[in-house]
Amino acid sequence: MRIGITGGAGTVGTVLHSGLDGEHDLVRFDRTEREDVAAVRFDNAADVQGVFEGLQAVIHLAADPSPNADWQSVRDNNVEATFQVMEECRRAGVGRVIFASTNHVMHGNAVLTTPETLDPSKQLAMKGKDPPNPDSLYAVSKLFGEHLGKLYNERYGIEFVAMRIGWITADDDPGSLQGTRAADYMRAVWLSHRDCVQIFRQALTMPLGFFVAYATSDNTRNIYDLTETRRVLGYEPQDNAEPAFA
Repeated sequence: MRIGITGGAGTVGTVLHSGLDGEHDLVRFDRTEREDVAAVRFDNAADVQGVFEGLQAVIHLAADPSPNADWQSVRDNNVEATFQVMEECRRAGVGRVIFASTNHVMHGNAVLTTPETLDPSKQLAMKGKDPPNPDSLYAVSKLFGEHLGKLYNERYGIEFVAMRIGWITADDDPGSLQGTRAADYMRAVWLSHRDCVQIFRQALTMPLGFFVAYATSDNTRNIYDLTETRRVLGYEPQDNAEPAFA
């Protein structure tokens, strides 16, 4: 398949490019000016129009990824940009979109004090059909993207996976946060590079219409129920954050 990746120079985009490049023809887009990445501002309709011609699928990662982002940033980079991406997918006849949503759309149920912390006393197994509980404006913007994807699936037939991604790091080491206030959160929602590539690979090819998936590794302390994600996407996570904290 010929696949576009927005935010292709970021952490997740780099992991996916490394893991999927031999299987698919990948085209990376980002604001970053690099020879191997096309520079595009996705909050600007004039820049977006025409860039997805010839693509069969788009992985939409581009966003302000900070739970502490203010409204102006999430409005421009997450809300407006996602709308422009979906509009260009519609115009270009892109058949499937994998949207980088976030575990933060549910983290209000588990948060301790800030979006980077978790209350370890809460025993949770949150499902995709549970009512959302966003912990930030960032999370609210991602819920907008999920609902926009549902609309475009119903109205235009674009297949859409809302990927509620856990916590993926550039060094692929959850133990790097050991001893910090964020350690309990990392132990619950870590996503390894290997599992990230696998779940996106499955989401690109499995038959579906609209689906909300949880993208975490098989963590002992997981607060998200992976049952439906395993069933629908055929996802079999291989890694667990817990050994890194032993």
